[in-house]
Parts: sequence; structure tokens; C-alpha cells
Amino acid sequence: MADTLHILNGDSTRQILEVAGLEGDRCVWPDVLSDGPTILEVGSDEYWQTRRDYMSKAFEITVEAFDEKAKSEFEKMSGYGSYKEVVLWFEYDLFCQINLITLMHWLKGQDRGDTKISLICVGREEGYENLVALGELPPEKYPELFERRRIMGTYDFIFASDAYEAWCSNDPTDLDNFILLSSNEFPYLSDALKAHLKRFPSVQTGLTEIEEKIVELVRNGHDSSRKIVGNLLRWQAHHGFGDLQYFQIVNRMAPLFEEGENLRLKPEVDESLAQQKSLNLISRDYFLGGAKANEWQWDKNTNELTPQGISSL
Repeated sequence: MADTLHILNGDSTRQILEVAGLEGDRCVWPDVLSDGPTILEVGSDEYWQTRRDYMSKAFEITVEAFDEKAKSEFEKMSGYGSYKEVVLWFEYDLFCQINLITLMHWLKGQDRGDTKISLICVGREEGYENLVALGELPPEKYPELFERRRIMGTYDFIFASDAYEAWCSNDPTDLDNFILLSSNEFPYLSDALKAHLKRFPSVQTGLTEIEEKIVELVRNGHDSSRKIVGNLLRWQAHHGFGDLQYFQIVNRMAPLFEEGENLRLKPEVDESLAQQKSLNLISRDYFLGGAKANEWQWDKNTNELTPQGISSL
């Protein structure tokens, strides 16, 4: 049996790791925990039922496919105690940061014994002007990343677990401390959470930051979901979302568009937005972590979240 278990952020990283020739067993932490409800008891029956229900409804993934992909990989992760070291491979974006703190929260509650837990989290890399993901780095870079891995200590587990508890809170302003407090151990978490808060509807427009970008793209002549999603994948800076997440958002915005194959804003919607009138046409009956999207609003003028119906001073 191998001495090392690599827990990876996605299948593409697994493929590059194989090419790089790093020894050890591999598994993937694939759930989309940046979307939908989450609960504190990671790995419990309630946790799996909560995630299974959400993923099957939101992304039309069968229960069997979810269990095969996510739950089976988690079971591999649960055997971490048989290894001398577990290496976590993640990235700077919201998708990865939430999956990372979830995993750290779970590991904090485990009897880790003599198993060493280490972290590789990429973003700002020498020789690259912009933030980079693991999939953008060549296989020959991976041994260097491995040598730079950082051993997780007690404080790291406490910090990440506290952040996950805030993520699961029904009050998303609990995340403010993790935005304001700088962290050398988790340097990308703050920016990821800032991007997250802008996923709540704006006081000014009634749209989220991503939805406002979609409106801009439609106004600029991008009249199909495929074109829009392609642009969003190139535009995103701190989300790390896949195409299915963006298609879900476009579909949710259907009340703003005229009927037909091509996406066009309804005239009354276009006029309201031009006059900066807040729209409340999109169903917000969904969770972002522990918070309901229809209970909170983002004020772009103050950079604050407030309960729905209450404006910041």
C-alpha cells in the first residue's frame, strides 16, 4: 500500500498528477459545496441526504451517479488513517476554498493519529501574471508544488473549521470575520468569500453580480446560453464554477427574457434596469451554504449584506 493519499480538487488534477509521476493513491473531493445547503455534520446520513437531494434537483444528476461520484470518493478519503501523509490539492477560487474548509472541518473532528496532513493551494505562482489553477500548470511543475506543501497544524484546523461553521450559518454576515481577518495559512479565502457575498441579490438592481454580467452580455448581442456561459467561464476571477453552475443561473433568469430560442431582455425589464429599479422577478428559494438567498441582499454602495427589506445606513 502507498504511504501517501492525495485528495484532489477534480478529475483533471488527478490526470495531471498521474502524468507528473507523483507516487501515492488518489481520490477526488468532487461535491459542489459552494452551491446549495450544507450542514455541520460532514459525512453523516443527514449530510449525504441533503447534498444528494440538492445535486439531483439542481443539476439533474441521478442519486446513483452522485453516490458513485461523491460518496464513494469520500469513503476512500475516510481510509486516510492507513497512510503516513494525506496531501490536499486545492486552488484559490470559491469552489475550491469551500470544499477545502469543509474537508478541514471534517478532518478536525477525526482521530488523525500519526497521519500527517499537508496542503498545496495554488493561485499566485511565480512566472504567472494572473492567478492560476492547477490545470493551468504543467505536470513538471507538480513535483515542485509537492515539495512546497505545508503541514497543517492545530490552528489551521481550528481556523478552517470555524470558517465552515460560519458558512453553514443562516446568517451569512458570520463570514465577515474571515473576510476581514488576513490569514497567511489560507490567503485566498477572503477574496473567495467576497465573491460569494455578491451572489446575493443587489439592493440596487435585484440581481446578483453574475446575473448583472449576464444582462450585460445579452445586451451586447450574446443571445444563447452557450455563448453566455463561455463568456462567463472566461470572465470569472474568483468563482471557479463549471459550465453546469452557470447554465443553472441562466435558466433561473428566464423571467427576464422574452420567449424564443434567442435570449432577449423583455422591454419592461430592460427599461427597469436602465432606470436602476430593483427587480424581484427571479426565484430566490435556494440556499447558499446555510443562508437562504431570498432573506439577504447585497448593497453595492456599502459593500455589506443586510436582511431583505432593510437598507444599510
